[in-house]
Amino acid sequence: MDGRVLITGAAGALGRSVVARFLDAGARVLAVDADEAALAELSAFAPGRIETRRVDLTSTEEVERLFEEAGETSIVVHLVGGFRWGRFADLSDKDWSYLLKLNLETTFRIFRECARRFERAGGGSLVAVSAPAALLGEAGVGAYAACKAGVLRMVESLAREMAPSGGRANAVLPGTMDTPANRAAMPDVDPKTWASTDDVASVIHFLTTSAAAGVNGSAVRVPGPIL
Repeated sequence: MDGRVLITGAAGALGRSVVARFLDAGARVLAVDADEAALAELSAFAPGRIETRRVDLTSTEEVERLFEEAGETSIVVHLVGGFRWGRFADLSDKDWSYLLKLNLETTFRIFRECARRFERAGGGSLVAVSAPAALLGEAGVGAYAACKAGVLRMVESLAREMAPSGGRANAVLPGTMDTPANRAAMPDVDPKTWASTDDVASVIHFLTTSAAAGVNGSAVRVPGPIL
């Protein structure tokens, strides 16, 4: 696999699985996250094949510098996002700003750089993470659903903009994932019904390969086991 794979949100539960999947495939990885301590742990995965960067993805200057430092990068996986549960009547301005910042501000800046660089390079593959809530806004997740729908619409538009130059953009929509945070938040739910981060990572990796060359602008659901 030529060049480096740029992975944002790389130090999270899903991020670690995605990093491991690309390393297993022989890729070199540029791992991006806001958590320096977690990045330091991640760098031990495969010395010499993984580099790490702490980047504020809401900063245009920092995102542009990130892509300059990344050099030739034909695969980008954007995992950064955030969740807040709450009825509209209860959501604060701070909640709304948090959701916009993590889900849309970061996505816009990553997508813009991908559009510019993939067009110049004559190709490239981007995979972003949305959510099933993007397709149906249930009670209590309206603000989150709106943001994730925004991510999905951006993926669809970007795919069409990049297609003439050979670029692709797709979204993965995982169901509830089996992570330590979700187990702590929902102790009464059987995690066997949740999607594993390794399974989601495998789907993400597949979408970046030549086997998925005909997949562009798609929303791929990964619901986990249906028991």
